[in-house]
Parts: sequence; C-alpha cells; structure tokens
Amino acid sequence: MPFSFSTALSGLRASSSSLGVTGNNIANANTTAFKSGSIAFEDVFANSLGVRLNGGGGSIQIGSGVAVAAIPTNFGQGNLNDSTSSTSAAIQGTGFFVTKNLAGAALYTRAGDFSINKDGFLVTPNGNQVQGYAAVNGSIPAGAALSAVKIPIGDVISPVVTSEMTVKMNLNSADAAGSVFHSPVQVFDSKGTSHTLDMTLTKQANGSYLITGTLDGNAATIDTGAQAPNLVFDSNGLLTAPTTLNIIPDQTQLNGATLPTVKVNLFQTNPDGSAGPGNITNFATTSAVASIGQDGFAAGSLTGLSVSPNHDGVVFAVFSNGQVRPIAQLALATFNSQDGLNHVGGNSYGETPASGQPSIGVPGSGGRGEIVGSALEQSNVDIASEFTDLIVAQRSFQANSRVITTISQTLQELIQNV
Repeated sequence: MPFSFSTALSGLRASSSSLGVTGNNIANANTTAFKSGSIAFEDVFANSLGVRLNGGGGSIQIGSGVAVAAIPTNFGQGNLNDSTSSTSAAIQGTGFFVTKNLAGAALYTRAGDFSINKDGFLVTPNGNQVQGYAAVNGSIPAGAALSAVKIPIGDVISPVVTSEMTVKMNLNSADAAGSVFHSPVQVFDSKGTSHTLDMTLTKQANGSYLITGTLDGNAATIDTGAQAPNLVFDSNGLLTAPTTLNIIPDQTQLNGATLPTVKVNLFQTNPDGSAGPGNITNFATTSAVASIGQDGFAAGSLTGLSVSPNHDGVVFAVFSNGQVRPIAQLALATFNSQDGLNHVGGNSYGETPASGQPSIGVPGSGGRGEIVGSALEQSNVDIASEFTDLIVAQRSFQANSRVITTISQTLQELIQNV
C-alpha cells in the first residue's frame, strides 16, 4: 500500500511536467523561430514480488509509477513571414545561424531578427555577433575564415570614370536630309562629377548620319578610326559602319578632373564573342532612344542593406549612387544530432557531446537550408494541439489525485477497523 502513494505521486509529477512543457510552448507561440517541445514518459519498475514466473510465463512485478524519459524538441520548419527590416533573415530548411557571445562562446540560433549595433556588427537581440564569411575585393573567397559580420557604416566608395557607353536607338529613315537627333547620356569624370555627353546625329543627303558630340555644351572630338564620322546603314536599315566610335571630351573643361576617351558600343556582342547586330537602326519609325547604359558612377555613401534574393545568404551594402557591394555571406551550422543541443535561452542553442560538433558552411551546401532575406521564421507551436495536450495533462493530474484520495480513504477504513 505505501508504494501506491509513491506511484500516484510520480503520476502527479509527470502530469505537472507535461503541463510545464505545454505551458512553455503556449507562452512562446509568438517567439521568433521558437521550436516547440514535447514530453515522453517511461514506466518505473523499482519493486518486485519475486522473479518466479507465473503459469503464463510472465514475471510477477508491480510498477512503481512513471518518470519523464525525455523532452524532445520539434525542429520542424516554421512559417516564414515578411519582415520590414532589411537585416532580418530566415532559414528555409536545415541549419542554424552561427553567433558568438561577448565571452567568445559559439551559440546557434534559428531566429534571424538581427540588427546593427553601435560598432557596426550584425547582432542578435541579446547582443551575440552573427558570424559569416567576409567579402574581399567585392567577392566571397573560397575557404575564408569565419568572422563577425561587420557593416561598413560611414564608408564612401570611390567614383568610377566612364569609359564606355551603349545607346540603343532608332533613327527614322523617313526624316528629311538635315534632320537632327540628340542622344544625351550622363557620364562621370574621375572625381565623380556628372556631365552630359550629347551625341548629335544629322541626316545627310546620301542617307548617312554625321556624328558630332559635346560635353556640357563644349565640343568633343569624334574618332571613328580611318573612316569618316558618319553612321552608314544598308537597305534593311541595319548599321554597317563605322565599326568603332570614340568620343574624346575637351579635358580643359573638367576643372582638374579627367574623362578620357569614351567608347560607344555600336554593335552587340554574340555569346561566342563575335559582333552581333547594331545598337542603332534606321527603320521607318519614330526616332527614339530605347535604352542607355554607361559604366561610370559618382562617389556614394552607405544607405542600406539587403540580403541576396538568391537565398545564398550574401549580405549586400547599398550605396547612394545605386551601387551594391557584397559585405559577407552568412554561415549555417548543422549537427549530427540537433536533438542533443542544449537550450541556453535567448533563442539560442549550445553544442554538447550528444549533438556532436557543428558542420559549418555556406547556405545551400552540404544539406544546409537556404536563407530568405527580409523574412522571419515563426514559432512552430500548434495552438490547437497544445490545448488538447493541456486537457490530457489536466485529466491525468486529476486521475492521479483521485488515486491518492482513494488510497487515503482505504487506509482510513483499515485503521478504523483495526
């Protein structure tokens, strides 16, 4: 009879633990990337009435109750929701973001609600530094060492002088001789100052177009090699000559900066490297510029961040001049047994002998998941299931309480009848 008390008491403790697990899940239903837990029980046989087998071949033992065998974590994927923060990231698939706390200890998290601290480091809400592979000269080198991701706050990228430009346009073949068409393009000198390079095309009596150019209204030199500075078209309205066109601005008009020869790409380039169709046509339709491109830009300061849409975890710096530069690539860690990880709080996990050592690499490799930028993984708690588990645990607690009440009443009757 005394053993019955401890048996029922173990049931109360197990039910209480179950309520605790369920309550924790419900409390974290809105916690970013929270992984719900469940509870597993095991029976206890500490008492035996002997080892003799009964006639049916079974041993004669009375169980001593129940114990908590394990509280496994459900690492199932949570839903991904869009975030308004450009520094947010979510993992789609297997893996953990790698972070380091102030003591230098490695911690792992699924929560990508990152921000930038005063020193420019990408950090978690509790200040752990996010780890990745730093870019070198605009690319992520293979085999780079893991380091804290640092945002280049206050950086200014140098301007790039325009060296070539492409203008795709049509010149109306029905226009009369003497018709003039302008094709202005914004270009940049060595100091990043913008200028207007205007290519002027005047139709000649023979159907060709005389090319002249100005930079901010000042005459520029036209160089087409050995050919005359005229655009020549065949009977189908396709460009045949010249094959090269360079515009050389007057350097004395640049206030100490330089803007050397600007190459105009007259023809497209085929995949095999050969010359393709011309970028300028002479069809019987309105003269118009379809597109403009040039390779220069002004100096620019950092204005924002973005995470690669290719889901490879590359973090880009966005500058005021429209340029985008890679900063680093976020790293992901996987474990032989993620169930063996230690919950350390703050949405983080720690390595244990049961989990094995982390395998760290770039997203999308070695079975690792992908990273979705400007998104956050939601908790995978199923509220409906949790409420069901809550009812089951409550009923179990009540039933074990009833066992204790029954034993108490039985003992009372026994004492009264002695």
